Amino acid sequence: MVKGSCVCGDWTYEYEGEPVAIAVCHCVPCRKTAGTNGSVNSLIPGDKFKHLTGEDRTFTRTGDSGKNVTYHNCGKCGTIMWVEGEAFSGIRILKTGTIDDQEVLDKAVPVQEIYCSRRPASVKELEGIDHKEIS
Repeated sequence: MVKGSCVCGDWTYEYEGEPVAIAVCHCVPCRKTAGTNGSVNSLIPGDKFKHLTGEDRTFTRTGDSGKNVTYHNCGKCGTIMWVEGEAFSGIRILKTGTIDDQEVLDKAVPVQEIYCSRRPASVKELEGIDHKEIS
């Protein structure tokens, strides 16, 4: 079982199995929340993910697809824990940096980079993975 938590440790989760994929996203909201290097996200099937402790504070915006994207943040410290999108039904877009186990993080190798045209010029393209432009 993989476990994770927010910065203050109040909001915790666990999931079982392997992510469907790990992707680095360079969309504007990810850049604004994760920094210029992009947001590393682990796509976890919803039935394999369990929120254990802490209160959710959610924020919903309209994504580029025109569908809702909802952020699940720790109600205490504000850390973004996971994101759900109507375009990704049944998948939890987990912020990989919230995983507590260093060994799991060491194996968390991205297989895809998305919104590549929004990657800042100072950030180099990841080699050997799929690059996809989403508009």
